[in-house]
Amino acid sequence: MSFATSLRHALIAAGVFAALAAPVEARTIKFGHFGSPNTPFDQGVQFFAHKLEEISGGKLKVVDYPSGQLGNEAQEIGALQGGLQEMLSTSSTNLVKYNPRFKLIDIPFAFPDDAATDRVLLGPVGQEMLDGLKGSGMVGLGYMDNGFRDLSNSKRPIATLADFKGLNFRVLGSPVFIDLFKALGANPVPMPFPEVYSALETGTVDGQDNPLVTVRDLKFYEVQKYLTPSKHAYSALPILISEPFWNSLSDLERSQIKEAVVATEAENRRLMRDTYTKALEFLGTEGKLQVSTFSPEALAEIRTAVQPVVDSIVTPDLKPLYEQMEAAIAK
Repeated sequence: MSFATSLRHALIAAGVFAALAAPVEARTIKFGHFGSPNTPFDQGVQFFAHKLEEISGGKLKVVDYPSGQLGNEAQEIGALQGGLQEMLSTSSTNLVKYNPRFKLIDIPFAFPDDAATDRVLLGPVGQEMLDGLKGSGMVGLGYMDNGFRDLSNSKRPIATLADFKGLNFRVLGSPVFIDLFKALGANPVPMPFPEVYSALETGTVDGQDNPLVTVRDLKFYEVQKYLTPSKHAYSALPILISEPFWNSLSDLERSQIKEAVVATEAENRRLMRDTYTKALEFLGTEGKLQVSTFSPEALAEIRTAVQPVVDSIVTPDLKPLYEQMEAAIAK
């Protein structure tokens, strides 16, 4: 064997050895969502990124894409299903077409408080909802908390069912929200979220429903006078991962991601609830808006009025899971 040939073989062997000795290249995970930068929701995604990198020793790196930077809801869901985007957190309402069980989260006035949402979503009922995504191209890992939707308007305090009558409310385009506000005696006006402030300012609509953090951060209080912390709808944001990507991971990587998700669920809830308390103090105590609440009697009347909406959601196939959900809430 010539010297040149021996040298070539030695170099090849050295190269193979170096490749085997080199650390495995880190995986990059694109995590898309629709929260604004540095809101509690976005801070939760950032926490997940730091936690997962820590747990994996830097082998799993997450890049945060807030504010729909990777596309609208349908585009990001499609990218997830096709394996072009690794992770996404979006409203459970956007997933109903893939799994009708998520409709139960949208039931009006279903959850009396934060503890009830935790008992449902962080327990067997929430897991069954996530498991129902099987075959959709997405895997459900957990839930971000986006808080409760509350009411504001520019016309009058809302403390009873009668106070809703005739008010024009901007609502989500989802049928359940349209039906809810009709049942309350208001006029629902579906419109895209970016148009809401202008519509409130010009009087195109009298009021809106969003988490209080949104009312504070987007300065809706500048064009509204009255606030009702109604908790009429809860906003859950499932944490999703692309099924093709999930299937490409090792058991260890999957375990590390699940561990980071559990830690993120707790941290996100701490951030969101602390921010809610501060938002309510800012909007009410500091005099930005006049705050009204429902008495037990008024809330009972309102629940009776919206019961047909509940009945339309709880179809026979969803009734067993709904009963489990009710039992968890009652604990």
